[in-house]
Amino acid sequence: MQTVVAAETKPTDKQTAAPVKNQANPVKAPVPAEKKKPEGLVIGKNLKVGMPLQEAIKLLGIPGAISTRRGTESKFDSVSIKYVNHGIVLHALNGKNKVEALEMLPQFKGSFLEGIKMGVKFTAVIEKYGVPQTMNASLAKYPDKGMYFSLKENMLVAAHVFAKNSKILSHQLYKNR
Repeated sequence: MQTVVAAETKPTDKQTAAPVKNQANPVKAPVPAEKKKPEGLVIGKNLKVGMPLQEAIKLLGIPGAISTRRGTESKFDSVSIKYVNHGIVLHALNGKNKVEALEMLPQFKGSFLEGIKMGVKFTAVIEKYGVPQTMNASLAKYPDKGMYFSLKENMLVAAHVFAKNSKILSHQLYKNR
């Protein structure tokens, strides 16, 4: 039972307060609504190439490292923003405020919009994206989609996703591999 103190509302020299028993039912705190578990990083949904760099950084938080990479010309120099805790690296061309490429590392815990995750058998990738344009034991290329999947023992271990017609050096290298 709760004890409530009642006091006069006018200030006086001899103001007194007497305990009063509260006969009403105690008020219960409202039950918090069930929070939805955050969906995590989903490539192609909440994290995608072409999105403003500021939004991507806001989503991912403080990066572990930032580095610059030289392109074939100065206009193709790029910035790489690494998030080891998320297993992802953002790439942007210097002077541009858009995500030019996403690099998913082996420790990437998110997924692709189609549900693909690191560590799946390559057959799952084929089921979702179709047969790659070219493939060898370590790389499957989907250049029309700007996607390149790194494989080890027929398992997905890393991936790169590039903006359409990306001028970033690593995209040029993948296309010519």
